[in-house]
Amino acid sequence: MPQPLHDSMESLAPKFANVSFVALCGTYDEVLTHFKKSTRRKTVLWLGSSIGNFACDGAVQFIAGISDSALTANDSIVIGMDKQKAPEIIMDAYHDSQGITAEFELNALSHANYIFSSYISELKGCLSPNNECDSCIFDVDKFRYAGEYDEDVGRHNAFLEALEDTLVKWPSEIAAQVKELCGDSGDLPLQRGERIYIESSHKYGDGSASVLARSAGLIHTAEWQDSRNYYMLNMFRKPPTTMSQPPTIRSSSFNKWSESSHRARMIEQIDPSVSQYPTIPTLPEWQHVWSTWDTLLLHIIPRRCLYDQPIDLRHPFIFYLGHVPAFADIHMAAADAMPLTEPQSYAQWFERGIDPNIEDLTICHSHSEVPKEWPQVDEILAYRDRVRARFVDWLIAYEKNGASVEAARHVWMAFEHEALHFETLLYMVLQMGPGDIQSPIETSFAPLGGRQPCESWIKYVGGSDLVFGLAGDDEFAMQGQALRSGHVFGWDNESPQTRISLEPFSIRAQPITNGEYLAFLQALSASSESVDGLVPLSWISLDQDSATPLAGDYVVRTVVGTPSISVTEAALWPVCVSQKQANAYAKWSGKRLPTEAEWIHASRAYHLARALATGDRKADFAKCQSVDGFLDQELKQGPMAILQQPYDMFVPSDANVDLASWHPRPVATDGASFLGNAWEWTSTPFYPYDGFKPSAMYPGYSADFFDPIPDQDSTHY
Repeated sequence: MPQPLHDSMESLAPKFANVSFVALCGTYDEVLTHFKKSTRRKTVLWLGSSIGNFACDGAVQFIAGISDSALTANDSIVIGMDKQKAPEIIMDAYHDSQGITAEFELNALSHANYIFSSYISELKGCLSPNNECDSCIFDVDKFRYAGEYDEDVGRHNAFLEALEDTLVKWPSEIAAQVKELCGDSGDLPLQRGERIYIESSHKYGDGSASVLARSAGLIHTAEWQDSRNYYMLNMFRKPPTTMSQPPTIRSSSFNKWSESSHRARMIEQIDPSVSQYPTIPTLPEWQHVWSTWDTLLLHIIPRRCLYDQPIDLRHPFIFYLGHVPAFADIHMAAADAMPLTEPQSYAQWFERGIDPNIEDLTICHSHSEVPKEWPQVDEILAYRDRVRARFVDWLIAYEKNGASVEAARHVWMAFEHEALHFETLLYMVLQMGPGDIQSPIETSFAPLGGRQPCESWIKYVGGSDLVFGLAGDDEFAMQGQALRSGHVFGWDNESPQTRISLEPFSIRAQPITNGEYLAFLQALSASSESVDGLVPLSWISLDQDSATPLAGDYVVRTVVGTPSISVTEAALWPVCVSQKQANAYAKWSGKRLPTEAEWIHASRAYHLARALATGDRKADFAKCQSVDGFLDQELKQGPMAILQQPYDMFVPSDANVDLASWHPRPVATDGASFLGNAWEWTSTPFYPYDGFKPSAMYPGYSADFFDPIPDQDSTHY
């Protein structure tokens, strides 16, 4: 064992009597691959904050490399990070009065002189660089240390700045090599004030660790901060699967608005009618969805529970194991004009599940004939694999030959259907007994350390002739056409595009939390008002036999545990309730639910405005009278063109979507929180737009579920 490792072992072992130490000698890569051989649960500690010296893409690659080399499912890595702070604190830290940082950075030039001198001495056969062979490349006394902090990016850059005109002199012994590298072997003149870049140190803001974890294919499961909130330790855990491919980080920061700001700077180049994403989901995207679906149905739900039926007006879980591939196969058979996959009877048994009738919840819509006995699980899985293989073949052919709009729409529907059913099935899983759920990943819930979010409201001026819905996707008008690159598909209820007017309104910046909703129920109970039907099904009472309603604690249902509302971060999560419960809370607080149009306009306008609010404009945005008014000033063409897109391009990158954490996260306290964590209730009934046409490919998708339309109100709004 090398002596330094031996010394470290001798120093550490007596201090930690209950810890066994094993020393490994090798490079990072060599040692990390050794870890993966172990079948024991592992946690890699990377303390300090040297991850800040990586640019964004480098940090992602490094963390992903550790994950690939050393971690298996449920292993974790704890990473130290330097947090973003006030600029004056950052600058004081890098410009200490003792000059230690300056001396450290200037030593780079001295060290460069030493390296060059040593190399030249070897060329000349000298024993030491400290003789007549020495060559001084840099005159260190003619430089000073300089630093600057980019608050928008959260990055400190260190430079060495020339105090006067000076010359970088290349010794003749290395002139040929310098010319090969630089194209010129001449001396390099530096003018006064010119800088040599040394290093960057990235600081991590709120949400940045989650963005890094997700980008590296990991889940951010815990965070600890010091008392001054200057530094943090973050635990990333490796999941068995992720919902989607890790996002590509193209900006210079992990700040949650950086990627949106990157897009916003190119806003004039964006065509609202063309998707920025592939029209047909790629094979890796399909594989991610399949992997996630299998995690839910074959891991989170134990095989012994596949025949359970936690919700009366829904089939048992076993139905959905066959329904998703059967639905996909029906549409694939239409897409490639070929027969159904065998056994073809599955397409009949598993075509449509049980759905409650909107007008009478005690009955359900027509559905597929239920077999007397469900097929064996392994038989359904074999059928699933044959259907998936069929999709792989189609996608490969599509890459070579393209496809018609009709075929592509069938494939798109199958993909969307599988992702949608993951959500509906997850809701069913949460109604199981917590003890029956097999957690997909180990996690911990932070103790309740913060207060409920301060209630804040955002103003909008609204306007006339605002556009909602999807244009350019008329299923019937497009028949027989070739698929256009960048085309955006939508469901039938999203068309045709419609125009509406909005009066000025304000909307709360944060969702209602579990803690706030519990306080509402306790207030009703204290005033002897009934709380019947108001306790969310997303909660479990720990004191069901208590004579006093709401006297005890509640826990929140998740697939990774049941955290307490009283003592954990779950108090700060958005509450998941029915619309009846949401309306009751709004009425009690003297407010109302937003309309769908208000919510969509508020969300998209806020995300775009916040993405544009960088640098000096951040302060202007903070004090603006209305979000859409700010946009009118920022965008020459006005905000509406870009807000007409069928999707939101400017969502903050730390939004809790794509199973980023497998459970809700505390609502944002540094601005508005519109997307992620949970769906939002609005007051708008589910009506068709004027001119609605049911999809010929899936006529019952929307039409069977529209709310009853009163005689006096025949449109969506």
